[in-house]
Amino acid sequence: MSENKISISEILGNLMSGMIGATAPMITGLVKSMLSPEMIKSVIGMVPDILGTVVDAISSIDLGDILSSIVDAIIPVVMKLLDSLLDVLGPIIEALLDMLTPVLEMIGPILGKIGPIFDAVIKITRPILGSLSKGF
Repeated sequence: MSENKISISEILGNLMSGMIGATAPMITGLVKSMLSPEMIKSVIGMVPDILGTVVDAISSIDLGDILSSIVDAIIPVVMKLLDSLLDVLGPIIEALLDMLTPVLEMIGPILGKIGPIFDAVIKITRPILGSLSKGF
């Protein structure tokens, strides 16, 4: 009984070999016609039309509308993220400014008195540095 059993692979193999044997002349004729000079010329003749269509399609895209829609979609998300970030960093920044205020109150008058001295030094050194840089 086991000698009479035919596997599915044998059935498919026999079916495929029969189909290939029957269709081989048709496939050969099709391949020959596809490789004919006339067919190649007609395919090459279509290339400029295809490229023209692609260029027309690309040129019809309005990048301004696309970018504005992307920006319109992104801005609310960024604003929510910044709000959350500022909610977290706000107290930290406030504490730092509270600590720096006394230091700035002490340094401010000192800088106010030193400022005119720096202005005088800059007025003196600018022509000297200018002439030195021309020499190099």
